[in-house]
Amino acid sequence: MSSTFAFAQQRGNDVGGQPARRKVTKYPVLVTFIQAPYPDEERASGREASVVLEIEIAESGQVTRARVLQGASSAFDEAALAAARQFVFTPAEVDDKPAPSKITYRYDFVWRDVEAAAAPDSASASASGSASVSAPASASSPSPSPDEVRVRGTARARETVAYKVSAGQARRVPGTQGDVLKVVQNLPGVSRPPLASGQLVVWGSAPKDTRTYVDGVEIPALYHGSGLRGTINSDQIASIDLVPGAFSAEYGRGLGGLVRVDTKSIPRGTHGYVGVDTLDGSALVSTELGSRARISVSARQSWLDRVMAWTNARDVGDFFPIPRYRDGQIKATIDLRSHESLDVVVLGSTDDLTRTMPSADPAKTRSEATSSRFWRTYLRYTNVAEDGSTSTVTPFVGQDESELEQSFGQTPTHLEVRADRWGVRASHRMRLEDFLALEGGVDVLGTHSALDRRGSLTLPPREGDVSVFGQAPSDDYAADVWTTNIVNAAPWLIADLKIGPVTLRPGARFDAYLVEGSRQTPRIGATPEIGFSRLESAFDPRVSARWAVTPRMALTAAWGRYHQAPEPEDLSAVFGTPALALSRATHTTFGESIRVTDTLTAEVVGFYKTMNDLVVRSRLVNPMLARSLTQNGEGKSYGVQFLVRQELWKGFFGWVSYAVSRSERRYEGDELWRAFDFDQPHVLSIVASQEIGRLGFGARFRYASGNPRTPVIGSYYDARNDRYDPAFGEQNTIRIPAFWQLDLRVDWTQPLGRGLRLVVFADVQNVTAHENAEEIVYSADFRERSIIRGLPTLAVVGGRLEF
Repeated sequence: MSSTFAFAQQRGNDVGGQPARRKVTKYPVLVTFIQAPYPDEERASGREASVVLEIEIAESGQVTRARVLQGASSAFDEAALAAARQFVFTPAEVDDKPAPSKITYRYDFVWRDVEAAAAPDSASASASGSASVSAPASASSPSPSPDEVRVRGTARARETVAYKVSAGQARRVPGTQGDVLKVVQNLPGVSRPPLASGQLVVWGSAPKDTRTYVDGVEIPALYHGSGLRGTINSDQIASIDLVPGAFSAEYGRGLGGLVRVDTKSIPRGTHGYVGVDTLDGSALVSTELGSRARISVSARQSWLDRVMAWTNARDVGDFFPIPRYRDGQIKATIDLRSHESLDVVVLGSTDDLTRTMPSADPAKTRSEATSSRFWRTYLRYTNVAEDGSTSTVTPFVGQDESELEQSFGQTPTHLEVRADRWGVRASHRMRLEDFLALEGGVDVLGTHSALDRRGSLTLPPREGDVSVFGQAPSDDYAADVWTTNIVNAAPWLIADLKIGPVTLRPGARFDAYLVEGSRQTPRIGATPEIGFSRLESAFDPRVSARWAVTPRMALTAAWGRYHQAPEPEDLSAVFGTPALALSRATHTTFGESIRVTDTLTAEVVGFYKTMNDLVVRSRLVNPMLARSLTQNGEGKSYGVQFLVRQELWKGFFGWVSYAVSRSERRYEGDELWRAFDFDQPHVLSIVASQEIGRLGFGARFRYASGNPRTPVIGSYYDARNDRYDPAFGEQNTIRIPAFWQLDLRVDWTQPLGRGLRLVVFADVQNVTAHENAEEIVYSADFRERSIIRGLPTLAVVGGRLEF
């Protein structure tokens, strides 16, 4: 299993003018090994491979360049390259002096665990597989016995339906403006969100039902409020994956899907960039703090509000709130001991959005202002034992704040929420036998919220309310100030059992909730403040299976139960119901995947999801005291999605994703179902990107059904308030016209020498200037209907200087 390498020979002249022969007196030795993660798509097929690399090493021992000489697949190649670029060697020496060198290096990905043998330092395997590495032997002298490092790890249980995209590919997807997190909008199972919302609607679930994690720590928002940017700097991200449903027992507290973001390991040396574009400006710098510590700092500031002032798009100022956002991240890594590390991470994000819809009558002017911010601080301790067992512990603290101010004439609406969050996530993975691995841990989250709400009982509207865009609020006015405390502790366990071609992953999660609030009843006169405290529990069994029918075809299935606690906003004694309990859902999936070639895959997945005990508004005209909301809602979501994906091949990658689905809701006991407010029966995404030398270009096409709306069939005059109010038809029986859009991207990379590189790009959205409908609106008397148009052609042009 030996490999060879050749040195870049240094030449000079002796006295006679002939090239002097120089002697290699020391070969490079690998001193810092970075374990490549076993690619999920390859792990799913159990495929093993070897990638032969050419690595150039500077006089300092740092890797200056790595390229693939003999590849296996784009996933294996990218994983091996990413790891090799972070290797550190003791430099080669020529005539006893440090000199640059070039070696060939074979990276073997082996799915089965192997024993550590003759290892000067057993490097840790990734959490999702194992790999073996052979160090180089000399080609210009008799080959010594190679230092052989074989490493192993425990396979990590993963979901049968999950879509992972590396940061390198994600930033090249057209329409994302180089933002890695925005690639989620193009993955199967994700509906197109309303313009400027930044919401995630996955497999027909409400936006608040889908959870987002960064290194296992939950954050409140994947995107800034406008949806134009992610809340985490792309250069801090290694990869992102979407699980639309049927996720493992490791995660809970949500009825929808989940998004996992893994931050990037900090490379050796000093690196960074400064970038500007139409949307914002950002910068990042990373450096070493000694031999065992590294730090990376990044920040971003928007200025789109100034750029949008130059456009002449109709209605954009009305419907599209111009965002102002900022975010920053700090990550430090400390190498404690061999196989043991500590990450310290700080994340922060703020958003402010304002929009005003003027009217000739000042009493009918509508305005809305929202602001939100969050921060997280967490430690992530990782320890990989000699036998490959992996332990992680991640304690965290943070705070979420949001504020909403709406007004329609003289009727204001105010909602302010501040939530202090704390928790810890701990896990341990170990392999007991070749066919059996176990993973278990505990997931704890505490949330103390302080809320202040004033205004109409029906504003802001919630899913299921019959309303129309721009409708005046009702005459009722109420106010409440309350606090809640929700603590969830959940032990969980997953087994990974391999029986021939079949892999079973049974798991279970037990959630215990403490739900507390400051008031059971509204404030009426001198009514004393009487709080509430109760315990809720849920047992959620889950199981997934994969049958490798052939080396290139597999069948999958998964089933699981899920629970979710009520939102603090819904536990108000005035605007909600303090007695709300847990909502629940059941996910079922089945699918087939085919590897057409080493880099081309096709997949079909069917899903069916039921939801019960959903929180809905009471249908009573005069609800009981402290019972404005009930849990009489139920829902179902079902459909089939198709994906054909071409991994990186000769500079090209892309995919075609199509989903046909339905999501419906009703009150328990009703005979008929209605369309979910975010239901989109057809969603199509086509993504293609090609890189030729320093030039990259690509295209993205999207099509999505319009969201359902309730038709206005008439109106009546309200003499007391001097206005017209709508008369509605059957709920959610019309739709906003379908959306389609073509986006293009082109970028150019120019090396500047001395480690500098300039990247310029143009990302053009809606190149055909198609006037997409974003909302249905009505005249003041509700007799005429029209639509609000979306964004026109918008070119995001920018560049970045990398070092």
